[in-house]
Parts: sequence; structure tokens; C-alpha cells
Amino acid sequence: MTAFLVITWVAIVVLFLGLAAVLREVRLLRAVVGREAGGFSGAGDIELGARFAGRVVLAADTGCPLCREVAERLTDAVLLTHEPASAWDVGLDVVSDREAWRAVSHLAPPVLMLVGADGVVRRVSLPVRAEQVDSVLDDWGVRGGAHAGSDT
Repeated sequence: MTAFLVITWVAIVVLFLGLAAVLREVRLLRAVVGREAGGFSGAGDIELGARFAGRVVLAADTGCPLCREVAERLTDAVLLTHEPASAWDVGLDVVSDREAWRAVSHLAPPVLMLVGADGVVRRVSLPVRAEQVDSVLDDWGVRGGAHAGSDT
């Protein structure tokens, strides 16, 4: 009976590890499929509105450890969440906007976006490591999540 229980628990652990690996691969595949020539995911037709115009926006939730790491790397960006703003203790402008969140909820957080002056997302990146944030911002021509300007 003990051997059966041990084998059962080992099988459960192996299944969960396999599921985690599959989910990671799906996320990486999604990033590869959505890439544009510049190496970062295309934005499609995501409109966040004037509230986010000309800014770098990070869509994140508190249940995501990578989201917290990415938020810590940004210095002047807007953190978009579906949770109460009080759930975040970061040095960013935290906006809890369910309508804007619905526009990006189909993407797995963290979602780093460059929003143009008209409130439409121009560039999107789905970082898989916090270190990627610096290279993404450099490619976008903004530093630390600074204002994006009118032509970006």
C-alpha cells in the first residue's frame, strides 16, 4: 500500500511538472508567432485610450512573480491592473481599469506596451525574463519607461 501511494504521488508531481513545461512552451510559442521584423510582438488593434497616451504601460497582476520583477525594473511607466491599486507597492502610476484590462486580457501577463499619442498600442512585448525589459525599452527608444512621445 505504501509503495502504491509513493508511486501515485511521484506520478502526480511528474504530471504537474509536465504541465508547467507545456505552459511555458505555449507562452514562448505565442511570443514567437506574434513577432514582427523588429523582434518584438506586434500590437494588433489594442486601444487603451487617452489615459495611457504616449506612455509605456505594463499590464500585470499581483499573482505573477515575473510581473513584480518587471515592475521593479521600470521607473516611469503606468502599471495597468484589474486589481485594486492598493494591491501594488511599486514606484509606478498604478491604474485599475477593467475596460483597458479587457483589451489585453487575452495576453499572458506581464505585457509591456508602448502606447502612441492617440491611445492605441504601437508595440507589445511579452517578456519571459525581467532582464529583457531593458533591451525592449532601448529598442523602443525610451529609457526606464519614460514618456513615449507623439510619433511612437
